[in-house]
Amino acid sequence: MSAQGPGRRRAGGVVDLHPSLVPLAFLVGTWRGEGVGGYEGLDGFHYGQEITFAADGRPALGYVSHTWWADEPRDGREPGSPLATETGFWRVQPGEDAAPVVEVTLAHPFGIAEIYVGSVTGTRIELDHNVLIRTATARDVTRSIRLYGIVEGGDLAYAIDMEAGAKPMQSHLSARLTRVGSADA
Repeated sequence: MSAQGPGRRRAGGVVDLHPSLVPLAFLVGTWRGEGVGGYEGLDGFHYGQEITFAADGRPALGYVSHTWWADEPRDGREPGSPLATETGFWRVQPGEDAAPVVEVTLAHPFGIAEIYVGSVTGTRIELDHNVLIRTATARDVTRSIRLYGIVEGGDLAYAIDMEAGAKPMQSHLSARLTRVGSADA
């Protein structure tokens, strides 16, 4: 390890992206914006979010997401109150067909860990295979799928569908985020 920390660095301290992560290069940086959520039996809501995808020269992107309440006060929540946090890693494996395979591992502080497998095509990522494990006290979430992509104007948009509480798979969260910084600056 160099005095600069892990990873290969170029002039100016910028970390080189591991070659296997080139299909995900468009994600690297920090994204911030707002989204909407809801679920059967749950009132709809607005939330703010910041996601960071960080490269350190190794063959996985670090991932951290923080969300906060961005709606009118209700149910003990005020604007800015913390909601969910996710942390994990995104990596790419060669695909048998043309599309590289994306593997995502996520951990949530409320007792759930997830593994997603999907594909990346251009700037569209479909995470459609999900394995989920829960602690005995975790929410009754059984499966979810995610779609991420760069949309008009260069923003990152995503949608998450979820199956929970013996209810069928349905829309749960969606957001549009704007790049606010580089993860390796």
